[in-house]
Amino acid sequence: MSALPAPNTELLAPLSLFRRKWAAPMPDFEWVDSAFLPEPYRTLLVHNGDMTSRLEAFHGGEIVLEVLHCEHTPIAYRREVVLHMEATGMPIEYGAIEIHLEAFEGELRELIVAARLPLGGLLNRFGIDYHSEPKAFIRLGADPVMREHFQLPDAGHFYGRCNVLLDSNNRELARIVELLRP
Repeated sequence: MSALPAPNTELLAPLSLFRRKWAAPMPDFEWVDSAFLPEPYRTLLVHNGDMTSRLEAFHGGEIVLEVLHCEHTPIAYRREVVLHMEATGMPIEYGAIEIHLEAFEGELRELIVAARLPLGGLLNRFGIDYHSEPKAFIRLGADPVMREHFQLPDAGHFYGRCNVLLDSNNRELARIVELLRP
């Protein structure tokens, strides 16, 4: 597998922010060229659409959100989440996200902070025109924290992406580190 030269590790925020806050070390990771991501990860990660609908189509069902941790300021809302398949409870994605609340108003902003649905699902429901702009793809070592989130005690690594959600004017809506179930 071909790894890329290490871009700025700040791309791993907000995952790195949560790890520092909980005094948990960052797992080993390497940057991966998108062309070298194995399937089905390449199909699931290398695109400019939303992950919520892509994961629902891939896994064949609705997704529910489990919030692990969150913090809220007047301008930003950060949360660590695990997305589960509604029918089985199987964890399929870990996400660390920072949402720029000033980009949202009214009911949508309230629903984001209520944290009952993934951000992509809410944006789709409200007809918000947005796109993803993946900044880097990663292979992250499966440390005890990630193994617990995915309920996989023997996992070796996870593939994911460092992503930015942008509105139709290319204004940043959120930064996300998304990791998929092996």
